Amino acid sequence: MGMPISDVSSDLKIEIGASSFSLHKFPQVSWSGRIRKLLVDAKDAKISRINLSYFPGGPEAFELVAKFCYGIDVEITLLNVAVLRCVSRYLEMGEEFAEKNLEARTEAYLKDVVLLNISSTIAVLHRCENLLPISEEINLVNRVINAIANNACKEQLTSGLLEVDHNFPSKAMSNTELETPSDWRGKSLAVLNIEFFKRVLLALKSKGLRQDTICKILINYTHNSLQSLVIRDHHLLTANSIEEESGPHGISLEFTEIAIASLLSTSCKLDLERRTGLQLDQAILEDIPANSHGNNHTSVYDTETVLRIFSIFLNLGDADDDEDNPLRDEIEMAYDFDDLGSPKQSSILKVSKLLDSYLAEVVVDTNLSPLKFIALVELLPDHACIVSDGLYRAVDNFLMLEVEKCGLKE
Repeated sequence: MGMPISDVSSDLKIEIGASSFSLHKFPQVSWSGRIRKLLVDAKDAKISRINLSYFPGGPEAFELVAKFCYGIDVEITLLNVAVLRCVSRYLEMGEEFAEKNLEARTEAYLKDVVLLNISSTIAVLHRCENLLPISEEINLVNRVINAIANNACKEQLTSGLLEVDHNFPSKAMSNTELETPSDWRGKSLAVLNIEFFKRVLLALKSKGLRQDTICKILINYTHNSLQSLVIRDHHLLTANSIEEESGPHGISLEFTEIAIASLLSTSCKLDLERRTGLQLDQAILEDIPANSHGNNHTSVYDTETVLRIFSIFLNLGDADDDEDNPLRDEIEMAYDFDDLGSPKQSSILKVSKLLDSYLAEVVVDTNLSPLKFIALVELLPDHACIVSDGLYRAVDNFLMLEVEKCGLKE
């Protein structure tokens, strides 16, 4: 890949993966301490090739940096500030090598634009997901997460004061200082992966955000994720572009696990369980809440939560769970349940297999009581157990372990 910036023949080629850049040494060493060291430390003084096997953001990011080194104006935006900040550290583009270097410029943009606005900070955090591990190493991930939490608490304080006194004198604020809470509590956070979302949630909780607000954030995150899943599945099904045995989409029942681990309100936990239960047919074993958060004498597995979630899917819970339920309405829009070949029947079979897999895993828990095991076994109706091999194996293994625990012999 050429850089048509100078008429002088290039004397340096930098390789990033399968891409190569024909450049000039002087502009690169003037701004980058890393490239300077690589050239100085090389045994061959006439070295003209550098291979950077790992480079944050790949060739596209390096092209931006190369232009910057040649004095071309590179606009810093929400879309590229994260990668440019990571690259500036990787290439050692600090003030000790040049004034107004890339590291200082990205820092200024972060402080003046990004960190003042929750939605902007979330957008940058989302970009950090594809920049691991360097985005963690330079503390960018923690900084933006803390900024989200701090700004959310400031917003909470401002909202509280305005509620107390409607005549509260407010100064004119720019759009970077104040935004509608629903702007970021809804779809903005939904772009984050589950790990980053958990960290944001814990930061919000540690900074003192109200319990009911955290609950709404969780529900919005779950709702937006499931809504996207329903729309995507409907499109795929109508286009006949997926096979019956295609892999699971991973709705991540960790939503419920988050609620438990974060000690949220009971109503919030139950609402999350209900929402995840309605999409249980999209889950895989790894999605099931695994660890119990009780004391050391309780079951290792959180069977109580699992029982409730499976019951919700099978309509064995409260009769009014499905009344006036917009999420259920959205799901039914995607699936024709009256059709004999509809996904509802196949969904029950998927859940049956999922339960068999779960039973095979929890059966090894020595603290699992017979009553809880029986409750799990009896969850599915008879018509859902067309193939019972997995169920029989789980029951057989459980009985064998019970015999061993009791010290009995055959």
